[in-house]
Amino acid sequence: MARLIFDLANVMKSRPGAEHYQLRIASFQVLPGETLALVGRSGCGKSTALDLLSCALRPDAAGEKSRFLFSPAEDRKIDIYRAWRSGGGNALASDRMRHLGYVLQTGGLLPFLTAADNITLTCKVLNIVPKRIKAIRQIADRLNITPLLSKYPAQLSVGERQRVAIARALAHNPSVVLADEPTAALDPTHSRLVMKLFLELAREQGSTIIMVSHDQALAGELGFTRVPLNVTATPQGVVSTLFYAGSMRAV
Repeated sequence: MARLIFDLANVMKSRPGAEHYQLRIASFQVLPGETLALVGRSGCGKSTALDLLSCALRPDAAGEKSRFLFSPAEDRKIDIYRAWRSGGGNALASDRMRHLGYVLQTGGLLPFLTAADNITLTCKVLNIVPKRIKAIRQIADRLNITPLLSKYPAQLSVGERQRVAIARALAHNPSVVLADEPTAALDPTHSRLVMKLFLELAREQGSTIIMVSHDQALAGELGFTRVPLNVTATPQGVVSTLFYAGSMRAV
């Protein structure tokens, strides 16, 4: 059986408030190298799902038949529920840094570091700069940000900051790249260009991509598999359900 990089079942996350909102990941089975776009109406839980997958947000307590496994490498399988119980977020910090890249819709660059230092920060922490420097230079060239590397985020346009953020997410060659509406602040022309480059670079590295998208048409045009979150009102509150399994890959 092929390795699943993510294997989730019956994972829940409740949000406080009058609506008693709850995200339910009924099933989420992702093969290495897949490119998925989580889509749905505003407020349906797309970003919450991404934060769960990034191990930055703790899921609700495991229920009957709950499962949350992350296998970023052939020799590495992590039971996320067990990790949260044993050490909380700290137990996941090392794996999160090594195996995940994250692109925020606002860029999320550190303002006191140059573009170059933002891009290489994770590589420095992991002590892999010499091994990755050639690839990082190629990524910067492809994203057309090489002339910007000595500048600080405040000196860059929104589009330039997003390209630097993409380079940072890819620099350490993560198994998975998560992106929360990475081109939402860009005009349609620049959005298409940046998304195309992002997809090409991640695929060339063999990274799995899971993106929250505000533009379903563009995601489909670029070859992402669109995975909807379906919202229903129940007597107990609002439930948003995410379901993705092998049978959907041919759709």
